Amino acid sequence: MKKIITLSSSLVVASLLFTGCGIKTSEYNVSAENVSQLRNYDGIKINVGEFSATTPNEKSKLCRLAETITTPKGESFEQYIKDAFVSELKMANLFDKASNLTITGNVEKVYGSSVIGNAYWEVSVTIKSTNGKSIKVDTKRDYPSAFIANTACNNMATSFSPTIKQLINDIINHKDFPALIAK
Repeated sequence: MKKIITLSSSLVVASLLFTGCGIKTSEYNVSAENVSQLRNYDGIKINVGEFSATTPNEKSKLCRLAETITTPKGESFEQYIKDAFVSELKMANLFDKASNLTITGNVEKVYGSSVIGNAYWEVSVTIKSTNGKSIKVDTKRDYPSAFIANTACNNMATSFSPTIKQLINDIINHKDFPALIAK
């Protein structure tokens, strides 16, 4: 009888920790801080070309073997990041599809961890300009985790968009960003 109770308790705990269905990340909303920083480049017009990825068309990450964290519209991570960057440039009045200065990107890594005490997103990109310059940016952003899988995975999903805001902030504050957008 004791073994049955122990087994039942284990199954209840496992079901609390490892059950669920897909969770979507939030749509990207521009960052006032990023737009303010970009407005320092008033007069420069930038086009954004295609973003590629080391793992093309990846659009989800598994959280605790229970939940699938996906982008809001099912777009790839590289498309999500490109769209976010375009949104920031548009809000700062720097985006111009007709500009000769075009930046492109390659998303080299998108990794999410929901481990208790070590929950984070890590994103690495290389941004290239038609002027021949490039920069590599690695962003790691911690977020709060939880013991219960559902809570941990919700935290993982809701922290993706702020991680991309941080990534863009890291790009535009990179010491070589001015050279990247110089004609």
